[in-house]
Amino acid sequence: MKFLKIIASSFSPRSVREKTGLTGRPLGFYAHSQNFQSEDDIINLLKYHIAACERIPPTTKDHYEIDILIASSNGQDLSVQAINYMNSITNTKYKYGKIITVLRSEVGRQFGSFDEAYQMYKKDYDFFIFQEDDMICHVPNYIDIALKYWKDTEDCGFVPFLGSTKIHRSHRKALGIKSNIITSCHGAHGMSNAATLEMVTKQYGRLPHNYENNEFIDHLRFGEIMFTYSIKLLGKKFAQLNHGEILVAPAYDLMRGLEIKVKPNLFDKVNYFVDYFFKRHLYMLCDKIGLIEYIKKR
Repeated sequence: MKFLKIIASSFSPRSVREKTGLTGRPLGFYAHSQNFQSEDDIINLLKYHIAACERIPPTTKDHYEIDILIASSNGQDLSVQAINYMNSITNTKYKYGKIITVLRSEVGRQFGSFDEAYQMYKKDYDFFIFQEDDMICHVPNYIDIALKYWKDTEDCGFVPFLGSTKIHRSHRKALGIKSNIITSCHGAHGMSNAATLEMVTKQYGRLPHNYENNEFIDHLRFGEIMFTYSIKLLGKKFAQLNHGEILVAPAYDLMRGLEIKVKPNLFDKVNYFVDYFFKRHLYMLCDKIGLIEYIKKR
């Protein structure tokens, strides 16, 4: 059996998040930490990620082939250092398969990377795994685990590696989703098979992503949400991970040797809701007295 792990990457600076935070419905530690600001940071991250792929066995099956494709989306010209690094790893071997690289525009961001990589190799693999460069499969034999979920879930179309979630009513309204149901999988981290992804492609002309602009809200709705919700619209189901189980973890936390938390305890939830409602009402008050508009004009 052949697997292609598509890792979406970029050499562009990213926002800094020192702590992995709570998000989603149900709540979980899914807003992953990140602090990768320079090309050197990204190169070191990719080296760490590839080393983890070597160190952590994906399966117990010797006949499985697990290739890696790193698709790097960039809105600016890359340095010679970045290009040379990507060229140095492409078509090289690692313990469980080979490494491929693709340099592309930033259209669709990571979800555009997922689509482009899949379309290039959709006839060559049985299963496709989607993840970002700063999230790492840290659980030994994660492919065996994912395949068991796949087989045990009737009409399975996607195995989330991080969990599935309901979405805010504003997103439901924008996407024409009437019911407050489990809609998508966090970050589209997970696994699907070639047949399901081909069905999505026939329905939408591509794996869903925002190709019309570079607005964050549209990448969220037409990328992260629709990427997996499109599978559900085909009548397929998401596998449901066991309570407290995840198959990927933040690279930045792993690099620092931090505890990987999944489900919040009571103290975590109280902190989250106090912080959420305080900030929300403070913003509404500042907006009401005109302070937000004043700050924007300065």
